[in-house]
Amino acid sequence: MALLAQQLRTPLSTINALAQGLIRRADRLSTHDVQVKAEKIWRASLRLDELIETILSYTRASAGGIMLNPGEFHLSELIKRVCREQGGQEPDRPFHLDVKDVPETIVGDPILLEQALVIVVSNAMKYSRPDQPIDVTARGEDGMVRITIKDRGIGIPERDLPFVLQPFFRGRNAKKLPGTGLGLSLAWYILKLHGGNLEVESREKRGTKVTLMVPETNTTGLSYSI
Repeated sequence: MALLAQQLRTPLSTINALAQGLIRRADRLSTHDVQVKAEKIWRASLRLDELIETILSYTRASAGGIMLNPGEFHLSELIKRVCREQGGQEPDRPFHLDVKDVPETIVGDPILLEQALVIVVSNAMKYSRPDQPIDVTARGEDGMVRITIKDRGIGIPERDLPFVLQPFFRGRNAKKLPGTGLGLSLAWYILKLHGGNLEVESREKRGTKVTLMVPETNTTGLSYSI
């Protein structure tokens, strides 16, 4: 709870300080200054919303309260949208996207799978410099789709790698960066509900590759607990 409170306090403090600055100096700020501060408030609010959603989803998952609502959807369009929306937060970030070899449609829960993708893509951005590219590829094979997100960031120390899917665990080189340690465990849980899996490969200072394995068809879901 102390960790979660600290993570929530950081964006709240940013929003509070910037809003007070706008109130006190409104008559002396240029349009550009207002735009800059408003963008910082917006980014802090996005971070706060992400934290709250992750905490709520983890709570539901740990209580067995997440159920699939499967339907047919275009996976390639979902992947493109996630990359476009996440990339919009860092306009200078290069995204290399290759999803031409995925099935036209799959059956699964698009909302939950989008959440898992957002977690992994946002992690790739968080733990690498804004000028470093993110590679996103997807391939269909033997009834499964493998979605791979690769960054060139700080990577994960070898001794920490076996524990990265455990709730609240954070690599020792990431402790000063924002995060709760819940994201990957939640993404893994979502993939398991679909009958799939999540794998992490990484080398410290060389980057991380996360692979999401999704069945082309899942209509019932499985029971898993975090």
